[in-house]
Order: sequence, then C-alpha cells, then structure tokens
Amino acid sequence: MGQTPLVKLQRMPCSQSGEVYLKLESFNPTHSYKDRMAAAIIEAAEERGEITPDKIVLECTGGSTGPALAFVCAVKGYRFRVISSDAYSAHKLEHMRALGAEVVLEPSKGGKVTDDLWPRMLRLAQSYLAQGGFFWVD
Repeated sequence: MGQTPLVKLQRMPCSQSGEVYLKLESFNPTHSYKDRMAAAIIEAAEERGEITPDKIVLECTGGSTGPALAFVCAVKGYRFRVISSDAYSAHKLEHMRALGAEVVLEPSKGGKVTDDLWPRMLRLAQSYLAQGGFFWVD
C-alpha cells in the first residue's frame, strides 16, 4: 500500500489527449483501492487513542471495505468483527473469515438487499457498541 504501480497509457483516442496513468490497484494486498483507506482509518484511530489492543474493531459492510479492514486488523493484531449479510458476496464473506474476521450475518429476505437490511445491520452494530469494548469504523 502506498506504492501502487502506475502504468502510462501509450495510445490515446486522439492526439490532443493528455497523459493518462492508471493505478494498478490489484497490486494491493486485498486487490482493492480500499486497502489504503482501511489503513488510514485504523492508523488515525490509533493516533487518537480510540483503538487499543483490548478493543474489537467493528464495521458493517457488504463490499470491499470488509476484506481491507480484515487485512489491516490482522497485520496490526486487532480483532475485527464485521456485520454483513447473506445478501452480499459469499466470496467477500469468506475472504474476511480467511483474514481472521468474525463475520456476523444479518439474514436477508430471500438473499436480496432490501430497504430494511442496512438499518437492521446498524441496529446490530449499536447493540454491540452499547456493550463497550469496540471501536466502530463507521
């Protein structure tokens, strides 16, 4: 992270195009641009003293943020609990588990992302936060 390779496009559709460089985000540890974001959030929380080894990092996600946070937490030695759903990619859920995350699933309705799914996930996060001992990425 932080030294993602760049590739300059050699052919452009017109001669008056500027130089275009592409970042090869697939070179990041979880193959996502979210890796830098996850590291920045965790490191900023460390600097503020909001996250300590005894706290569990908590987040609700169904996308690439989850594996990125799971990776950063694994490297830094933090426990990570993610609230997700069976409506989201099984591959991402398994990726988070493989990186050591505790995956808590909020059941979907028929495997679909419905209007009530995210509010239910957030209520579950709030119930964990009320117990104490968590840092919520939010």
